[in-house]
Amino acid sequence: MATMTTVSSANAAETEQSGTAWADSVNRALAAREQTDEFPVVSGKGHVRHASQKGVASWYGGRFNHHRTSSGSAFDKTRLTAAHPTAPLGSKLLVTSEETGRSVVVTVNDRGPYSHNRVIDLSQAAAARLGMLSSGVAHVKIEEAPIEVAMAPQDGSDSLDTSSVMQVGTPKTHALRPLQRARKRAHR
Repeated sequence: MATMTTVSSANAAETEQSGTAWADSVNRALAAREQTDEFPVVSGKGHVRHASQKGVASWYGGRFNHHRTSSGSAFDKTRLTAAHPTAPLGSKLLVTSEETGRSVVVTVNDRGPYSHNRVIDLSQAAAARLGMLSSGVAHVKIEEAPIEVAMAPQDGSDSLDTSSVMQVGTPKTHALRPLQRARKRAHR
């Protein structure tokens, strides 16, 4: 009994010094979030710092379909795209749901999210791949997506086997940009 009284007295003294146990846990969580809330940032010298980011993701679709995005393209809810506040437009991100364990690679084509405490907005198709359509939000981990490069077979065969595909990290000096397609012109 004396030990329990001593422990609870120590906890009470600790709580009085810093607020409540709940406030302490919130402060620890926020401190941990600040450490992992970094994302690719280009410094003045052209160096890129890469880190992962954890937080809450949401999804958008329906009423935003066919509206213009920050990249200038029309939003398509059936494509694997996302809105992120700081990732370069056109960059590829690997988003992994911490609830389901599912992952999806999305292309950043818009800025956002504009909801409080969200780190990324996914298209409806990307949210479906993560299994978060019904809940609307999910805890996710965001990382820079690895690049897969296929090499031509050396023996003259027409098929690629799994040994001819390798993953390469992205260049550290600049962000990848998608190739621009020529727009079709309507003949009048």
